[in-house]
Amino acid sequence: MRDEEIVGAEKLLIAYLNTLIREVNIAANATDVKGFKDVNAKLENAIEQIKQHNYTDAMQLVSEAISTATTSGSQAAETLKENGLI
Repeated sequence: MRDEEIVGAEKLLIAYLNTLIREVNIAANATDVKGFKDVNAKLENAIEQIKQHNYTDAMQLVSEAISTATTSGSQAAETLKENGLI
């Protein structure tokens, strides 16, 4: 990729991750599941790594955030089931 394409790709990815952080904040505020706050921290750290052009580290953080979100979402869904809400 050319330099200007990299800059645009970084901006787009950061905008996407910021949107994802807002969505995860909704889940964190709606539940008491600590894992959602961990997801936010990992995504914010990934954004910082992207800004520093550390793409491998950013990719690892996003992967960890996905794993944490999956686990946390599963816990939240189980709580909803136990309370007859789903």
